Amino acid sequence: MDAENTTAIERVKAKLADLRRLDSAFTLFGASTHHYQLGRSLTVSELAVYERRLGLPFPAEYRDFVMEVGHGGAGPFYGLFPLDGSDPEDITDLGQVKKPFRWTEATNPKHWKDPNVEDGVWIDDNVSDGETPRVFLNVPGALYLCHYGCALRFFLVVNGLGRGEVWMDRQADDEGIAPEPGKDGTTVGFLQWYEKWLDDGISTLTEPKSE
Repeated sequence: MDAENTTAIERVKAKLADLRRLDSAFTLFGASTHHYQLGRSLTVSELAVYERRLGLPFPAEYRDFVMEVGHGGAGPFYGLFPLDGSDPEDITDLGQVKKPFRWTEATNPKHWKDPNVEDGVWIDDNVSDGETPRVFLNVPGALYLCHYGCALRFFLVVNGLGRGEVWMDRQADDEGIAPEPGKDGTTVGFLQWYEKWLDDGISTLTEPKSE
């Protein structure tokens, strides 16, 4: 683990402990689901099993997190998915994940000129007269991390362009997919995304309420 990730991991551990203490009643969105508890961290051999299942290695930040902090559970919104695919909200496709992610900017398959010719696209034409068929992309190179409710999810790019970046899948709202921006506007990696959730939670619980 490099020095930058080591420092970030230590911050994450401390902030997660702070958030767990500050929100003992689990009042923040999603907290009542995971109770700020992570599954135990993975050993090298356990991680290797999941990487074989996926068919490729995890990006370094995510790899370090599941080995040093924990695996599944406490995390943004309704919590991190475990890697065994047991969460019914985890739509990671082991066939698609082996195909390269190919975008660097937000995209929406419903606006593509001819989505029929694109790989991994499903078109739902079972709509009422006058309605536009709905277009869904089975996102390649995506390891889904957690869900936000209403079929909105976050995913980690594990293969192809933007490997290591966190994006949001808002296709259920007809909004396509888009990278998650950091404070400087650049796309965040896993640790920055996770730490932002911690910071936002701590700020919500500690900042004075306006009158």
